Amino acid sequence: MDTLLAFIVVFGTIVFFHEMGHFLMAKAMGVKIYEFSLGFGPPLLRLRRNGTAYAIRILPLGGFVKLAGMDEPLEGEEEVSPSDPQNFHNKSIWQRMAIIAAGPLMNFVLATLLFIAYFSLIHVFPPIVTNVLPNSPAVRAGIQPGDRILAINGETITEVGQVTRIIRRNANRPVTLRIERDGVMMDLSAVPNDQGPGGTGLIGIGLDEQKRDPLSVAIPKGIQSTRNVTVDLVASLGRMVTGRIEPELTGPVGIFKMVGQSANQGIQYLLILAAILNINLGLLNFLPIPILDGGWLLFLILEGLRGRPLEPEHQGLAQFIGLALLILLMVFATYRDILRILPS
Repeated sequence: MDTLLAFIVVFGTIVFFHEMGHFLMAKAMGVKIYEFSLGFGPPLLRLRRNGTAYAIRILPLGGFVKLAGMDEPLEGEEEVSPSDPQNFHNKSIWQRMAIIAAGPLMNFVLATLLFIAYFSLIHVFPPIVTNVLPNSPAVRAGIQPGDRILAINGETITEVGQVTRIIRRNANRPVTLRIERDGVMMDLSAVPNDQGPGGTGLIGIGLDEQKRDPLSVAIPKGIQSTRNVTVDLVASLGRMVTGRIEPELTGPVGIFKMVGQSANQGIQYLLILAAILNINLGLLNFLPIPILDGGWLLFLILEGLRGRPLEPEHQGLAQFIGLALLILLMVFATYRDILRILPS
């Protein structure tokens, strides 16, 4: 899959689900929605339905939902009055918190669905070496049980039958096997012997391929995978905050590269990466940094404790600081991405 297309599809889906979370919860709470938009910049497509504008914009780098009371109305549209029940600020604190939290929570839902798809829908996997015969060409080549065979002589491998066919027709001729071992890719050279049926090639390995799971198995595995990744990421964040590990930030350039690599390896790898990116975005948005969803949740918690909203000028200053912090982090992460790509 083309890297740019894969990036747009993955990132667009993540943003769509995030904003859809805000949109659906705002609808459920009776808040007027001015616009639901994917992307930024001038609109490529816009239509209006039931008092809400829906738009796709030229830069596919995000999205937004305009809510009455939080955002300005569209040009030519009358603003919802402060006393209107459809105004965001006339909802209870718990209703407003639900609207804010629904965005990142939807990213966890999408991550779970992607994991379920990985376990239940994708049934073509590179085969895994289950055993290696003693004194075989595979032993001499360095092949080990657990190795995943990704390609032979440049031909991508998706099922056991391919390996058998290629090896059989290459008796006494060297073949190059691209394998994955513990997450590391490597190329190994083997020379199949001619001990197969009719003098065809053999290298002396047993193979297995992962099968798709039924939904009854895939659903709990998907939920458990989301939980495990979330716990691991929270633990890593805690270790970074306490200085026990070096911060590892990945910016847009690094994510673009990872999406391209995953797309080239196969749809199953892209599904896993997309699920992990969703969990990352969900956790990031829950951080109590003004301008993020977590910052809005913090404002609402303070409102509940104080009995009145934070003063607008204080909110504005906090959001300015939060935006500046995010821009600095993005610039730093992008700089680190470029350093990783450039030759040392």
